[in-house]
Amino acid sequence: MNVYSDNCYSAVKFMLDQVIDIPNLLYMGGDFNVGDADWDPLVFSHPTTGQALIDLANSFGLVHSLPVLPVSTHYLDTDGYANSVIDLIFLGLSSVQVSHHIEPDLR
Repeated sequence: MNVYSDNCYSAVKFMLDQVIDIPNLLYMGGDFNVGDADWDPLVFSHPTTGQALIDLANSFGLVHSLPVLPVSTHYLDTDGYANSVIDLIFLGLSSVQVSHHIEPDLR
């Protein structure tokens, strides 16, 4: 499942409300717009939405896939704004490798 959530976390809230009706997932990823210290080096807190997203992934048996090299995955062309890591990938626990590569030069 690919997800884009707005800055009000609408997709995360919708998925939490519909968790019973969502079929088993092997992959959940996208731009959740949820900053959390666990995956975004520019955030120093653990907001409830971040924990809710982790709980949602856990309910599907998914784990947070970590990038092999910590690079930004969200690139802004606007001066004065820093790139931040807000895109997340969750994979099934049965996955042999729970990490991924990001190729910033190919963006």
